[in-house]
Amino acid sequence: MNQTHLHSRRPRSDKAEEIGARIRERRDILGLTVAEVSRAIGLTKGAVSQYETGRACPKQEKIDALAEVLGTSREWLMTGHEPEHLAYAQNAAELRILALMRKIPADLYPFLLAAVKGIAEACPIGGSE
Repeated sequence: MNQTHLHSRRPRSDKAEEIGARIRERRDILGLTVAEVSRAIGLTKGAVSQYETGRACPKQEKIDALAEVLGTSREWLMTGHEPEHLAYAQNAAELRILALMRKIPADLYPFLLAAVKGIAEACPIGGSE
């Protein structure tokens, strides 16, 4: 019997499985496909699928990219806990913006982020709502 086949798959780690479950949860909530997420972060669909199933654990730069595309924090992807300032930051205006953003294809998120960042940097800190 060929024993090589039995060891060809990477063992899953609890950490990788937990991160993968959170990636899939956010992707499903946002209504994104694996293909959309993979295009947005510059990976193959297979790589994102491996993350979601816990067969691979994303490196830090991919965690950051995933957090950005999935509209969450690195901390939440890694631990399941949102930083307090993010968990309670949502108000009616932010929720409306988020609802509109979710209608935009994920591959356009980098452009959206650049536009919002430009507006934020041009505005004085503590602007009114």
